[in-house]
Amino acid sequence: MIRIVAVDDEMHVLERFRGIVAEFKELELCGQFNTGKQLLAYIKEHPVDAVFLDIEMPGVNGLQLSGQILDLNENINVVFVTAFNQYAVEAFELQAMDYIMKPLTEERLGKTVTRLLKSKKAVQHQGKPFIQCFGDFEVFQEGKALAWKNTKAKEVLAFLVHKEGVPVDWEKISDAVWPEYNSEKAQTNFHATTYLLRKKLTEAGLSHILESGRGNYRINKDQVICDLYQLEGAVRGIRHPGNEETRLLEQLKQRGYMEGSGYRWAYAKAAELDGICKKLLRIY
Repeated sequence: MIRIVAVDDEMHVLERFRGIVAEFKELELCGQFNTGKQLLAYIKEHPVDAVFLDIEMPGVNGLQLSGQILDLNENINVVFVTAFNQYAVEAFELQAMDYIMKPLTEERLGKTVTRLLKSKKAVQHQGKPFIQCFGDFEVFQEGKALAWKNTKAKEVLAFLVHKEGVPVDWEKISDAVWPEYNSEKAQTNFHATTYLLRKKLTEAGLSHILESGRGNYRINKDQVICDLYQLEGAVRGIRHPGNEETRLLEQLKQRGYMEGSGYRWAYAKAAELDGICKKLLRIY
């Protein structure tokens, strides 16, 4: 969801805006204000992704207000909604996301929503590692694959990625990674390996992607980009795949799920994903 607020000194404009926004499931209208002072007080206390601003208002106008907004949070996108076109150049010099002429329409707001979604996705992806599950399992930081001295540390991380953020205790991890070991030997290997895994992630500046507590371990899905998670999220939300979904399906078809790594615990999910992939590609 994109969290938005709007500022306009005319109440009927805000009412119309609320009605149009209600047609977009991607938008969450968190507040509407008649003055810039009200808006700034709200932004100081609440997270906001975008602000829709009128320009000609009593007191501080929208152009001045946009500067104050960005001083508080430079990641907020500013969209001007105005009846006057003479401010467009100045608005974009202030790095406005968009400039909409009144009266606002659903079609025109749709174009802005597309831009906001792209902007939010870019911010979310900034600085996050990319985890590859199609083909060989790899972790990429700033486009470069991490080098692993200990293959079992890599496999433990792969297993946690495979579990998709669900907390897993050490016994289940050990049963998957060291199925041939007895409990005592598996536990010894597990603790030595997780030490090396944490050390590796810390050296790479990625310690935050692995979480543990009360004997359970999990990958923090919100802190990574992963082809598996992208595909599953896309498949759940689409009726007909677009370019991105088709690209991911083709990658899975060509490379398989962790096929290059040979993890036995991945075989069942690999077969499941292969079936889903073939079905979707056949249908579409």
